Amino acid sequence: MAEGTTRRPLPALICLLALTLLTALVWWRVLNRNDSHASTTKVCSTSAAPVVLPRPAALSVTVLNSTNRAQLAKKTAAVLAKDGFVIATYGNDTTLVAGVAEIRYSADQQPGASLLGYYFSGARMVPLDANSESKLVVALGAKFVTVSAPAAVQAAITAAHASQAPVGSTSVAAPTTPTC
Repeated sequence: MAEGTTRRPLPALICLLALTLLTALVWWRVLNRNDSHASTTKVCSTSAAPVVLPRPAALSVTVLNSTNRAQLAKKTAAVLAKDGFVIATYGNDTTLVAGVAEIRYSADQQPGASLLGYYFSGARMVPLDANSESKLVVALGAKFVTVSAPAAVQAAITAAHASQAPVGSTSVAAPTTPTC
């Protein structure tokens, strides 16, 4: 290096500042991530009642075709009947549903609606007015493809740490979520 030349500190400082900002960003993302790999563990209260869903035979379901596809409600009602559900009726809905399905339920049918949610993955839960009579309705939508198989339903119920009422039981506790 020739005498009389001086080094400029500005490029080195800019590089150092950029590396510092990048490191800070990476650490901020690591410490603030919210996924299953996070090191924080929530401890849930054991006072919450376990989720117990009714058996299909304890539910009376109305199946509605909320699409322009012919015979969709009839075919789906047949599948649900084969899986043990009591089919109240089936027919066409007056409105179209854009998603997979809507599960419409009165307050006393909430446990049954939760069970149907496992059979119609991606369905939207729609509570009915408090004044409505006891109802449990599945309105099939444009994105509906098929009813989930009983084995897949049982696996999903088990994965959700829920269970079904014993065979022959008519009473179930309303599904609750643990307080964490």
